[in-house]
Amino acid sequence: MSAGTSMITAVALAATPVTWVTANSVATGDQDGPAVAANRTGHVAVVWQDDRDGTAPGDDTHSEIYLRLFRNGAPVHERKLSAGGTGGAKWRHVTPDVGLDDRGNAVVVWADDPDGNGVFNVPYRVVSPTGAVLASGRANADSAGNQIRPRVAVDPDGTPGDAAAVAFTVVWEDVQGTALRVRAAGWTGATRKVYEVTASQTTGAHQRPDVGVSAAGDATVVWEEDAGGDGSDDIGLTRLARANGAVTLSRRTGNAIAGGTQGRPAVAVNVAGDAVLAWESGHPGGAGVWARSFTAAGTARHAEVPVSTGAGARQPSAGLDDQGEAVVGWTVAGADGWVRGLNPDGSGTGRLPAQLTARNAAGRQDELVVAVSPWGEIAVGYTDDADGNLMDQVVLGVGATNDAATGTALTDPALLV
Repeated sequence: MSAGTSMITAVALAATPVTWVTANSVATGDQDGPAVAANRTGHVAVVWQDDRDGTAPGDDTHSEIYLRLFRNGAPVHERKLSAGGTGGAKWRHVTPDVGLDDRGNAVVVWADDPDGNGVFNVPYRVVSPTGAVLASGRANADSAGNQIRPRVAVDPDGTPGDAAAVAFTVVWEDVQGTALRVRAAGWTGATRKVYEVTASQTTGAHQRPDVGVSAAGDATVVWEEDAGGDGSDDIGLTRLARANGAVTLSRRTGNAIAGGTQGRPAVAVNVAGDAVLAWESGHPGGAGVWARSFTAAGTARHAEVPVSTGAGARQPSAGLDDQGEAVVGWTVAGADGWVRGLNPDGSGTGRLPAQLTARNAAGRQDELVVAVSPWGEIAVGYTDDADGNLMDQVVLGVGATNDAATGTALTDPALLV
């Protein structure tokens, strides 16, 4: 595939259908902002912000954070993790994210404003495979300013010498007046916070981070980077040491093609530390969602490649298996979700072809997210408004694989465009 190619053909797969479920067990109100995670033992976790008393689409006041865990497609537990608010009509809990270790322990983060003053902090909860809350706290030590858009990634096998530990890294956008920085904090156990550092450069504006963690516990962090302050963003990339947050991969740009603006990055990291980045691009090679894979040493495996199928692609999401094979998801114009598989060299040969991804195509599907297990099993989540009332449900699909020959079609072939 050449760097200037931006159109790919959607292909239907002749395979058994994905197992689709509505993730939220209560349909009242509006459910938004899903995130998913998958591990090597069959668990899939999904989180969302749930506004059960909401009557107006897009009004996130009184939103709560819910987690639901599945194993082999069957629900295990569902929990509300936030705790309401004290600020009258304006309190809210929004933008959740989730990570899983290989035992099924989940870590959930979100931005919360319990007193309704418009200023957010980042809580976290560590939840056992049976739904017990093992630890809770706040990722940001300093509550000054505004902490928003958190993301979390979990070490799949715990901390060296303590395999039972739940180890994880949280990143967020730290707004101090006009200064925008990306902060990161790391834990080597559910209650053992070992560092909090600035992951981005300290000059210019830096926002919308994402993070992935390898089995070594090191955190690969990406973000919208404007170190030069010229308003033209690139994709920042660095790696932080498990023990103390020290930079072990010098801060750099993950994209190679200059020009235009790159934004909304997503990163996935496998057990060995290999990574795949996906982002929205406006560079001369063509607008849409692009991707690039890296070795554990931080060396690019290939030039960035276009992934999306034409205009309107946004909100990328990414997953990576232990063979270095990636899945990238995106949403088109707030109406349809798509996925596509990639090889470690950026080609699509033998991987899941680009395809529309939905339980059905009625109404509006938005906010598509993907997760990939170490074995290449794919989980997808999205918000669904099949009845057209502008109030969403969260739909979860499991059972697909990233293989063109044996993979599973993610929707009815008649819905592919």
